[in-house]
Amino acid sequence: MPPKSPLKGHWALAPVLFLASLLAMSNAGCGLGHQQIANPLAKVKSEQPDKQLFDVAMADMSKGQYTVARLNLETLLNTYPDSEYLARAKMAVADSWYREGGIEGLAQAEAQYQDFITFFPEMKEASEAQLKIAKIHFQQLQKPDRDPTQAVQAQAQLRTFLVNYPDSPLRKQAIQMLREVQEVLAEGEYRIGAFYLDRARQGDFGDYRAAQSRLEAVLRKYPLYSRGDEATDELANSYVVTSGLYAAAVRFEPNKESKQLYQANAKADRAKAIADFSREVERYPLSPYAKDARAELRKLHVPVPTPTAAEIAFNRTEIEDRAKEPKASGMAAIETAIYSMWSGKPTAEIDRADRIGTPALAAPERPAADPPPGLNQLIHETMVATGAIPANAKANAKLTAALTGTSESGTGAANGGTTTSTTATAKPAAPLAFGSVPTESQSQGADTPATNTPEAMAGSNFNDPNAAQTAAAPTDNLLLTPNEIDLENRDEILAAAVHRDVPPPASQLRATAKKEAAAEKKFVTKLKANLKKVEKDKAKAKEEAAKKPHGANATTKEKQAKASAKKSPKNKKKSGFLHIFG
Repeated sequence: MPPKSPLKGHWALAPVLFLASLLAMSNAGCGLGHQQIANPLAKVKSEQPDKQLFDVAMADMSKGQYTVARLNLETLLNTYPDSEYLARAKMAVADSWYREGGIEGLAQAEAQYQDFITFFPEMKEASEAQLKIAKIHFQQLQKPDRDPTQAVQAQAQLRTFLVNYPDSPLRKQAIQMLREVQEVLAEGEYRIGAFYLDRARQGDFGDYRAAQSRLEAVLRKYPLYSRGDEATDELANSYVVTSGLYAAAVRFEPNKESKQLYQANAKADRAKAIADFSREVERYPLSPYAKDARAELRKLHVPVPTPTAAEIAFNRTEIEDRAKEPKASGMAAIETAIYSMWSGKPTAEIDRADRIGTPALAAPERPAADPPPGLNQLIHETMVATGAIPANAKANAKLTAALTGTSESGTGAANGGTTTSTTATAKPAAPLAFGSVPTESQSQGADTPATNTPEAMAGSNFNDPNAAQTAAAPTDNLLLTPNEIDLENRDEILAAAVHRDVPPPASQLRATAKKEAAAEKKFVTKLKANLKKVEKDKAKAKEEAAKKPHGANATTKEKQAKASAKKSPKNKKKSGFLHIFG
């Protein structure tokens, strides 16, 4: 008897799965459908025509006759502009569009809710209208790998609600919705970072910087992200890798300046790896990744931080709340999976979102970008070499800070120093300024002659479209010549390129070096062979010339001279004259 095909059981489930998908879609669509709607003015006894119109409209909405209901409500609004039910009628019009659904219906509902907030900002229903606007976008959320427009809009509307209505009874619901929306947004950014990290591990080493930028953004903007421990661990390990790549590439780099920048990048990435592993241990102490983070910190020979009791309790509550969330099983799980796949809704991300903690109510300020590692030291050495700044240590610290736009006290962890904050903002470069060059007693560039004519440029060449816009800001004690500004810009370009282009592993660099050495050896061998051949040809020609007799050479030269003389016009005329007169 032939074995039963494993596909037969799956095909047998096809009708069940189809019915399950229909059931899931029908359940999802009936949430706003024909259900009994509570009349907010049902207890108000009145025989006034505006009240009667309102009651009839609410009854029509309960039957799903939204168009008829809106006609009655519009009649109330237009006929009785001073009615005490005006605000309720305006809200009911928006609710009718909201319950009707569809792209057009939801767009109309959002506009109507916004009008209500504009005309009745002090009513308690204004907070409900604002939350309904957020729900409109929340209901249209897509999976993290799809268009994030609705998620971004939902986040903005929920933040508006929480800021404008801090005492609303709907606040708790809005906070949980915001956590879920930010979970979807964080997952989308994390997947992009993971994509770049995958590419980097497959050989596109420059993508390490793209991955690190994305993962840092996720952790900065979404502190309650459920996979934050995993993102932090991958970020820290990526810095360990890049630090090792830079350190290994130092001995293969012949250029002194590039070698110095490699060393600075290796040191800076090591410091970032330590910071991220420490954050992982403190923020996610009960995560399985925290154990690996502690081991990595010990390998780096740095102290392992101890999380506080509050940090441990918070992380424990996060994990327990996720475990309490009811998980679908059996047919319900199949329905949920099919509906999520067919509709594109982020059900998995919403289910695992945090249930505690305050989500970010405003977009965090993007920290000012630190100068590339090693740039400060490189510019300092360049300016000392040109004589733009003196060589004593005290003046170097002050004037280098002016050149690079950093504080005098330190250059930051990225440049080999220590710092307690990465958000210190550098002073922007000032526009081009003209001024008198100081006398010989004042500091000036080595290639700037002492003069009092206003021909030297102070500060950056801001107005030069071909120059970088990050040149040094002008100071009272420092004047840079155009040549020195160009040197500074060159250093900035070199430092940025070295930081961006992560070098390949040492094995690949060694293979490349061997290949280049072999090619160079082959070229030198070929060049020597060509030179030898040229010398040989010269010697052969000289030898052949020496073998010919001198008289033969002289006769040949005389014959050539006579032939040339006969061809000249002067000789031709003379020959003709002699011929005529004999």
